[in-house]
Amino acid sequence: MRKTMLAAAAALVMFSSAASARDVSFSVVNKTGSTMKKLYGGPSSTNNWGDNILQGSIPSGSTLEVTISGTSTCKYDFRYEVDGSEPLEEYGIDICAIDGEEFVIE
Repeated sequence: MRKTMLAAAAALVMFSSAASARDVSFSVVNKTGSTMKKLYGGPSSTNNWGDNILQGSIPSGSTLEVTISGTSTCKYDFRYEVDGSEPLEEYGIDICAIDGEEFVIE
């Protein structure tokens, strides 16, 4: 009986985690005045920027649609690499709050 209860509890925890994961999409708007070459993002709870999200570059004034798939956290940190300046970093961005909205980088 105890093994059955533990297995059921483990299954419930796994289901709860999967149920809370979601896709978050937003538009990144480059208003830096320069071309954005790289964009990294990762959960604020880690020290890892992750992979470059961009498949090319974003000229100033342009927009790129971004989707973060299967995330179970809303707080993300971002690092931007823009021509002619030091990398820019922003911490604790609530990506769930900007889902379907614009994320302007200035």
